[in-house]
Amino acid sequence: MRKVEILESEEKTNYIKGRGIPKGCKYCLKGTKAVLFINGICQKPNLCFWYCPISEERRDKDFTFANEIEISTEAELLDEINKINAKGMSITGGEPLSELNLKKTIDYLRYIKHKKGKKFHIHLYTNGMNFNEKIAEKLAYEKLDEIRFHLPKERWSNFELALNKGMSVGAEVPVIPDYNHIQNIKELILYLDKIGADFINLNEFEYCFPNSQSLKDHGFHLIKGSIASVVNSKDSALALIREIAPKVSIKIHFCSAKAKDYYQLRNRYIRRAKNIKLPFEVINEDGLLIYAQIEGDQVELANLHNALLTKIRLKKNQINFDNKAIQLPFYIAIDEHFLSFLETYKLEVYIIECTPFRDPKYRQETEKTPIDLFKKEFGYNENKKSNS
Repeated sequence: MRKVEILESEEKTNYIKGRGIPKGCKYCLKGTKAVLFINGICQKPNLCFWYCPISEERRDKDFTFANEIEISTEAELLDEINKINAKGMSITGGEPLSELNLKKTIDYLRYIKHKKGKKFHIHLYTNGMNFNEKIAEKLAYEKLDEIRFHLPKERWSNFELALNKGMSVGAEVPVIPDYNHIQNIKELILYLDKIGADFINLNEFEYCFPNSQSLKDHGFHLIKGSIASVVNSKDSALALIREIAPKVSIKIHFCSAKAKDYYQLRNRYIRRAKNIKLPFEVINEDGLLIYAQIEGDQVELANLHNALLTKIRLKKNQINFDNKAIQLPFYIAIDEHFLSFLETYKLEVYIIECTPFRDPKYRQETEKTPIDLFKKEFGYNENKKSNS
């Protein structure tokens, strides 16, 4: 058997040295893929319905999302793709290839390929229940780059229908830390390698609110200190890779819960924030927008706004005043001289941290910290500034 070395990526995923990871994963981990959620309608296959992570707000609902944004048109999808400077897109659901969703999926695929060009990488997730040769040919004709199946054993032949069509073909499955599930994944990897498939993506098994009771009922538990990772999933995945990798040539990639829930989202947020930030906002390492907000009596706010422009001589684009509050760069607000100036006004100063969206429907204020507490927590002094 050949010797293999398991490496860890910057985003806390694992792969085999010399084989790399699926192209779709590369883009996702860097935050350069938009996620098109066709809708939450699915056939509920026995294989996975019991741990389905789709939220109650989306499950069985015919709403479409591009990343976190609800959309209803192709143009809205393109707008969100452009806002994060995406280099690719993933299509998920629900089930994108069900009879209900197939036309919509094809239409979006065709439109985005036309607008963004053949180098724009698109991959698709499917349970394969509705998959056949005709659908494979349709997807290939519309230049789908990569297809990822999660199939029960009796439908494994569907992998072969997608081969030799110009698409990269693979599987994506959770690593459920149970003997029978692990044995099934081993058999699947051997089968995929035999037929010449390109990859298998192994996901850390995750708790989330929609599936938490079901996972408890099945005897699965959270790792202490984690909010998502199931006990023994990662260890089982790495042990599986060490055992099976020397016997096959296929790409095997393990994606941790942290990679999916933190790195992918953070990197996408950073890209989005760069495109929408206002001059008074600063992007932090998590891709969130930071700024100072001054609140209080409207007359006092109006007087302060005038003073900031005439006495402090801040530039107009450094200040936003909507008659309810004043927003300005946080590094100005934490300056001791500036705070001394503010003492003559009966106003409150906060540092705001929020998600990078303009629409109030999606913009979430994650932190609102009084200025003194903020300075204490982060060790700022009068000489310390931050680069925007």
